Amino acid sequence: MSQYLIEPNQDTDYVIMVSMYEVYNDRIFDLLSTPSTAPNAMSTRAGAAIQKGLMRRPLLFKNTELSPDRKVVAGLRKIVCGTYEEAMMVLETGLNERRVAGTGSNSVSSRSHGFFCIDVKRNPHGRHNGRLYAMENWSGGTLSIVDLAGSERARNAKTTGSTLAEAGKINESLMYLGQCLQVQSDCQHDGSKPIVPFRQCKLTELLFSNSFPSSSNPSAAPKAPQKAVMIVTADPQGDFNATSQILRYSALAREVTIPRVPSVTSQIGAPLRSPTVNSHNGRSSPGDNYFASPQEIEHLTNSLTRLSEECDALALRLAEEEIKRSEAELRLALAEEKAEDLEAQVREECWAEMEEMLVREKERWRVAWEEERRRGERFLDGKLDIVAGRGMGSPVKTSPVKVR
Repeated sequence: MSQYLIEPNQDTDYVIMVSMYEVYNDRIFDLLSTPSTAPNAMSTRAGAAIQKGLMRRPLLFKNTELSPDRKVVAGLRKIVCGTYEEAMMVLETGLNERRVAGTGSNSVSSRSHGFFCIDVKRNPHGRHNGRLYAMENWSGGTLSIVDLAGSERARNAKTTGSTLAEAGKINESLMYLGQCLQVQSDCQHDGSKPIVPFRQCKLTELLFSNSFPSSSNPSAAPKAPQKAVMIVTADPQGDFNATSQILRYSALAREVTIPRVPSVTSQIGAPLRSPTVNSHNGRSSPGDNYFASPQEIEHLTNSLTRLSEECDALALRLAEEEIKRSEAELRLALAEEKAEDLEAQVREECWAEMEEMLVREKERWRVAWEEERRRGERFLDGKLDIVAGRGMGSPVKTSPVKVR
């Protein structure tokens, strides 16, 4: 890609802006934003990943004042690049911020769909009195390179917990992508006006909202519908089921084109298939020697694949709900254990306080009893001193008695 050179117009200013974001758990996150680092950052890898997810803020995909006719990712950071090396440095920075995890089938498995966007803007110069001046009328286009995460089976990837929930979201978004392609392909085959259900997830909304009319207002198509090319890489030595599923997606995408008003010649030249009428009851029924066409077989195969994918998605959603229930039960058990520990701690503190009060009360009563005993002893000693003083003193003088 770095070998392609384009001669720019000397009377035009050009600017190239690069942005990168991902769709993780059906939410859009900017990969080039710099989240603030918390002071109490976690040291473990899982804790750092959890904290990183908490600091990131999801972006909105909506219409803005500058783009009323199409939806854009609002609040996305775009970096101006002057050289190919600068763009590659931005790409490496975004890839380092992308969500990855180790599974049983891949040590570095992508847990999100990555979007790498290149905006090319140009501003032609005007002339007034032989002088050039900038018109401030920027226009251009955007090239988006999307790296879709591959579908996973839980028994093959051996995912549990958060990785299992991430795989469920990835498989669900890919299933909705297949449904949108199938609906568009079926509508183009029978000539009906397509209403693509692209609002079921963020991935399909990002891919199809600017290409097909919405279900609320099907007649209001965007002014310049975006175009897309699907590039499929298949491993000849890989899993047969995964490779066949990828090829089915590519076969559906090959038949999808931008919706347009059907021409008169296409309507006239379309072959009509008339059913066989039974002469006995007048009812329409297929012929006796009816064989399914390859298109019908392909349609039934795609329907069967879609049902299988829906079953897998429901199974993963059930597993996710069971994981949430297990986590809730674990939190409940931890809360009960914490309550029991708190109750035991309160009982221990109350017992220690009552024991201390009892010791103080016993000491108070002991001191009071000792003081009472000493007071009694002093009183008794005083009495004894009085009695002893009377016994050891001089004899009592008696007055002489006159005897007559």
